[in-house]
Amino acid sequence: MPISEATRELNWNVSGTWLMYLLFVAAVAVMAYGIWRHIARWRKGRPLPRKKSGWGGRLAFMLGEAFGQRRVRGSAFPGLFHSFIFFSFIVLTITTTVVMLDEDFGTHLFKGYFYALLSVGSEIGGLLILVGVAMAAWRRWMTRPSTLETRFAETWPLILLFFMVITGFLVEGLRVSAAGDPWRGLSFAGASLAPLFGGLSADAAAATHKALWWIHTVLAMGWIASLPFGGFRHILALPANIFLRKTEAHGKLVHEDIEAMMADPEFDEANFQVGVGDSGHLTWKQRLDADACVRCGRCEEQCPPFLTGHDFSPKRMVLGLQAAMDAEAGGPQPIVGGTLGADFVWPCLTCMACVEACPAFIEHVDTFVDLRRNEVVMKAQLPADAAAALRLMETGGNPFGSQSERTDWISETGARVLGPGEECELLYFIGCATTFDPEKRHIAENLIAIARDAGVDLAVLGQAETCCGDPARVMGQEYLYQTIGKQQAAALAERKFGKILTSCPHCYNALKHEYESFGGDYELIHHSEFLKDLIDGGRLAPAGGGGKTVFHDPCYLGRYQRIFDAPRDVLKAAPDTALSEMKNHGPTSLCCGGGGGHSWIDLEPEERINNLRVAQAREAGADTLAVACPFCMQMLKDSVKLLDLDETLKVVDISEGLASGKDTPTAN
Repeated sequence: MPISEATRELNWNVSGTWLMYLLFVAAVAVMAYGIWRHIARWRKGRPLPRKKSGWGGRLAFMLGEAFGQRRVRGSAFPGLFHSFIFFSFIVLTITTTVVMLDEDFGTHLFKGYFYALLSVGSEIGGLLILVGVAMAAWRRWMTRPSTLETRFAETWPLILLFFMVITGFLVEGLRVSAAGDPWRGLSFAGASLAPLFGGLSADAAAATHKALWWIHTVLAMGWIASLPFGGFRHILALPANIFLRKTEAHGKLVHEDIEAMMADPEFDEANFQVGVGDSGHLTWKQRLDADACVRCGRCEEQCPPFLTGHDFSPKRMVLGLQAAMDAEAGGPQPIVGGTLGADFVWPCLTCMACVEACPAFIEHVDTFVDLRRNEVVMKAQLPADAAAALRLMETGGNPFGSQSERTDWISETGARVLGPGEECELLYFIGCATTFDPEKRHIAENLIAIARDAGVDLAVLGQAETCCGDPARVMGQEYLYQTIGKQQAAALAERKFGKILTSCPHCYNALKHEYESFGGDYELIHHSEFLKDLIDGGRLAPAGGGGKTVFHDPCYLGRYQRIFDAPRDVLKAAPDTALSEMKNHGPTSLCCGGGGGHSWIDLEPEERINNLRVAQAREAGADTLAVACPFCMQMLKDSVKLLDLDETLKVVDISEGLASGKDTPTAN
């Protein structure tokens, strides 16, 4: 017979299929109840003042992530078996739906070429699910990565899925054995099991087939009912979390204006709260984040503090939120000092590596900062080093030194200081880390000289420049950050300029994303972009290179701003530069160890993060480690000295050697 006539009898040997639909209704009802419980759990959270527009774009992104599996495939082995299971299940669901339409609605879809396609596809899909489950089992029970949760709650859905597929193949094998099938080749996996039942009588075969069919059906309905309760709940929570993800820039954190709150005539001091102290303070999105976690451990695999021996991980933070929410029957549960240790939040570097890796799009860093806000503002609990830096910011406007030191050095550079009411093409916001360290001042001096030679109208703020506030914000002192930010935004509002140039990614992030809250709407350009534009326009010609060079992506430039190519293009433009990459680069770059306020906080880990990064540079065969952030420069230079590599590895800013009369330093 031609394949255009291919088909088979539907529901052979099965009666009372109405009972299957009752089971289906019951399964959907249980699933709906579970979903309702989760939604009710999320709705307990505080409102989140965040834009919820762009529904079409959100839907498109969610579907792209769900079907493209981009984040999931970020880790090869689990990405492969997840794809086997996910896409195969889609094929099996389509086949089941077509059978239902033909059987109950009188359609005639399950025949001919379409039947052949679905039948073969379902056989392959079933086999791939078994392969995927076997791969997952191997990873969970044999290789057992330390970052992977192996609880029974994450395991039993895989066992259920395995037996669903096995019973489906057995049912098919019994049908082929007992009734025959001229198209058995299209059901090759199930048909291969037919010889197992060759010795059964017709009655025994029919009875066994019916029993297995109902077992298969009950397993399928049980799987549907269990979706919101077991390890597969992410099938529901994860798409919701992706759809409702943060669409603003990574570096834009939500906050309430503390000064305005306290000035409100209806201000209730007894209920005043900044940050997250207990589960009652969590926003609905933080609650959804916690439920969307699949405990895969990918955040830990990328977390620098975790990799260097800290008793800390982003996953543990999320599990701490879950535990606090689970225990809420007795009222709001404390998180830091409760489900998490008293000092838990301080190792975080706010580097965004966890957020970049998470397949569920959980916003770990935003929650870490919220937890710190409560510790610092509400409880005055913070490391002594952090407290000292914040006191300097409060009294002097920056965490380093006297403002007079800033103005004295600025006058030596010859840079024009832009006064109130004055105008310039490019306003250079130098940043405190560069200004107050003589070893880094050459970064600013290079840029000022380069701009002068290229005919760029550049000016600086001089005395009017203070810290952008980033250290206070990431260390949790939200009130101090807002005070400094408002003052700096007011100073900027008194001047006219086209763009703001920064050589510090932390200043870049604060001015571009955070100062919107203070009325600032600025166009920012990082010095890597500035230098690239000058080179591309023929106004800057690099004279020499740095030999075997690797570039370290600063977290606040790369993952935060998605600026990866510009600094590399600058380095490539220099003659005699052989640029290569370290093991972790681009979006997976390893933090230098100075983020999250750790330029001031030393928690003495078992292994220093900056040492790991320098080791990667050495593994890449580099003799020059190029950076584009003054904090990264400090951390990596410290490591080079600590490891006694001064004579073999230079740490340089990408601007070094580009200004006329400036030579790239040969030592650290």
